[in-house]
Amino acid sequence: MIRAFFGGTFDPIHNGHLKTSSALMKELGIDRLAFMPSAIPPHRTQPEASAEQRLDMVKLACKDYPGFEAEDWELQQSRPSYTAATLAELSERFPNDTLVFVMGMDSLMSLNRWHKWREIVQYAHIVVMPRSGVPFAPQGGELETFIAQHRVNQPSDLESAKNGKLYIAQTPLIDISATELREQLHKRPASPPIPESVYKYIKENKLYL
Repeated sequence: MIRAFFGGTFDPIHNGHLKTSSALMKELGIDRLAFMPSAIPPHRTQPEASAEQRLDMVKLACKDYPGFEAEDWELQQSRPSYTAATLAELSERFPNDTLVFVMGMDSLMSLNRWHKWREIVQYAHIVVMPRSGVPFAPQGGELETFIAQHRVNQPSDLESAKNGKLYIAQTPLIDISATELREQLHKRPASPPIPESVYKYIKENKLYL
């Protein structure tokens, strides 16, 4: 069984995450995808919403999409949310499954700055979703070599091994910036690009003011 985990802050989760992930499930031929909010992201500024609030919003958003689920594993850990450590733990939790870690193109382009980044493929495949405004342009050196060593061209190639592959998906480009979205939410717009249930939660909890 393939278990796919989409990691991120989800501050908040929005339609860009949801629509591209729905397309990814069809592309990979999988029926489950777990959104896994990070507790203490070590490579970026800390989220505005609390861990509990971000998880609540993910749970609300997942109700609108069959096959989506929330994964609170990283939120249960007291350490920084190092992906390599998380996947090592998940590989022990699901020893008979093939793990897929989903990230955006912006994450791939900075992957060589992550903690023990080379170890990620020891425990899982990496699947990358393109992102508007972020070209696939590794600038030589260790990251470009790493991508060349592990990249495959077809989703079916992920089934040939339990880990170690990197696939760049053909999911649609949806131009939603979380930073700009939080600024937009400050003004309480009529119809922001997030699920209605999530927007209701944001207003009830007075988030992003």
